[in-house]
Amino acid sequence: MCVLRATNPMRVRATRSGDSTFAVASAYLRAEPDGLGLARRVAGYTVLAHDPAVPMVAADYWIHSEPYYRGVVGPVAAALGADAALARLVADPTDAPAERRFEERVAELFAADPRLAALVRGRVDAADDEVYINYFRGTTHRHDVPVIGLERLRTAAEQARSERTASADVDPEILVVIPISDRTGGGRLRNLLACLLALRDQSFPRHRYRVTVVEFDERPRWRPLVEPLVDHYLHVEGHGLFNKSWVLNVGVRHTPGSPRLLCLLDADILVDREFLERNHARFADRELDAQLPHTEMLSMDQPSSDRAIQERCSAGTSEAPLTGVRGLLLRDCPGGCLWVRSEVFHRIGGLDERYRGWGGEDEDMLYRTAMAGALTQFDDVFLHLWHPRPAMRREDGEPFNAHITVGSWTGERGYGELSGPVGFSTIAAAGA
Repeated sequence: MCVLRATNPMRVRATRSGDSTFAVASAYLRAEPDGLGLARRVAGYTVLAHDPAVPMVAADYWIHSEPYYRGVVGPVAAALGADAALARLVADPTDAPAERRFEERVAELFAADPRLAALVRGRVDAADDEVYINYFRGTTHRHDVPVIGLERLRTAAEQARSERTASADVDPEILVVIPISDRTGGGRLRNLLACLLALRDQSFPRHRYRVTVVEFDERPRWRPLVEPLVDHYLHVEGHGLFNKSWVLNVGVRHTPGSPRLLCLLDADILVDREFLERNHARFADRELDAQLPHTEMLSMDQPSSDRAIQERCSAGTSEAPLTGVRGLLLRDCPGGCLWVRSEVFHRIGGLDERYRGWGGEDEDMLYRTAMAGALTQFDDVFLHLWHPRPAMRREDGEPFNAHITVGSWTGERGYGELSGPVGFSTIAAAGA
């Protein structure tokens, strides 16, 4: 997938400028306007090379990026030898004090050996252009923050229930569709509630958008908690691997009304207050058929997610400040959110319902959307909330959906049917 994105066969129009990922990375520009020192950048690459969370966040991105991480870290590790600060960070890449101490040691090393510093700077600059997973830590990040669990958000959700939802008598301009599957009531459900609370706090007029959540489960497990926060709740009876494509198609096809724009949004994205207004305004360009709002996805660690939810959903800030969070910065991530004109969505038959389990459906949708119209990528930074990672490959090590030819879906046999995904008749469905 990295090759597919890098060669850009989809003709995605980028709005950002510059030659270097680091130069145009808006997370860094917004949170670190003076740039990052070389020692800090090396510390970040050391975290990337050793943190087991990195290959878990996106397996294909890791495979592409790992050699660049090692190329930066290798000369520094060789020069430091049996260094206590390095050993401590390698043992626990999430240890923020260890990371800061290692930065100090690297700065001392570079001050004593300018030739090594020049070598490493060249490798860092080259790596910044190539890696698909970078590292970010805001200047005010802290690990010791209160946990924002499900019960805390249940209380906020109860308070939000008294707020009036949009009138069902008027067609919305925007339909936001969010898929969810959480059989244990863990991180994903907590994240969904945070996502919904953020969507209720928007500068865009409430009567001009609707929010639909579609739950994939054996039963409508979380309906009592979710339904009061949305305009429409749907349940599809799903077993086994999650079928995100089918779930989104159902949400689009079985929500009342005729919206002009569709926002297909993951449940783990914490949006800012201007999210709907900003992206709606972009479609004033009549030549724009679809858009990826983000260049970067900041996959936050657990404490950062708690802090971001506290800031956005409890304190009521317009956005969660980047300076207070830490995470993995995914470059040109195809998932998370796609905006598309309804006409284009239906013309291409929605998402490919043959994809099941992790990976591939977002890339496929981008490919077909770009073939059908003009797709632009903007340079927003999306905040992705922490949750336990799903399996990314089959037990034999192969990707779940490697057998599917990208771009081959047409939807001519149907899509978004409540009876189940096309081609998988054993899965029944029930609409609410």
